[in-house]
Amino acid sequence: MVSVAEITDAEMRQALAEAELALDDGEYAASVRRCVAAYCRLIELRPDMIIAPRFGHSFAPPQLSRPGAAPPPPGGGGLVMGGPRPWPSDHGVRFDMPEGQKPTLTFAKDRFTLSEAATYFEYTLDMVLRAQRRPAPD
Repeated sequence: MVSVAEITDAEMRQALAEAELALDDGEYAASVRRCVAAYCRLIELRPDMIIAPRFGHSFAPPQLSRPGAAPPPPGGGGLVMGGPRPWPSDHGVRFDMPEGQKPTLTFAKDRFTLSEAATYFEYTLDMVLRAQRRPAPD
């Protein structure tokens, strides 16, 4: 079982530790806000880990290949089939990244359920740990 203690970035570890405590205490909105803070830090440091909301692939620049060479593996920070979905915008925090602009996360509501908060917590923890296991592209 994965744990917040495995996170090496102190700021993300702190945000997700606070998110987990808030989740345990039934403070679901506070948990979601801490998850959003951690995810914002992650995508600031590792934009290659952004999974495009509409297309299910990375916003990372495409890799060039030689003519006749096999295409590069799918994007998404090295994520392949069975990897994570895009940020779960359908639970109250919308992810938007207009072409050529920085991504934004916008709260569509102020109250969250246990299920929604748990979804954001698990998604963010998973993405942070995936980023740690795979080095950033050159």
